[in-house]
Amino acid sequence: MWAVTGWAAATWLRVTLALAAVVGLFWLVLGTGSGWFWVAAIGAALIEYRATRALAAEWGAEARYSWWWTR
Repeated sequence: MWAVTGWAAATWLRVTLALAAVVGLFWLVLGTGSGWFWVAAIGAALIEYRATRALAAEWGAEARYSWWWTR
């Protein structure tokens, strides 16, 4: 259980931190008055949403075939 859950949590954290770093870099370079900053922020939010849903689906698929889920 913890192997799959740990993998999903670690992957989610890496994706989230990478997106936060990219948006933070855009914020430092362009500032919040730039349209490109908002494009990057909205794009990062959409990527985060899709990645979270994909990881949840992957976790669920792995969990269905594990002993701890079927008990």
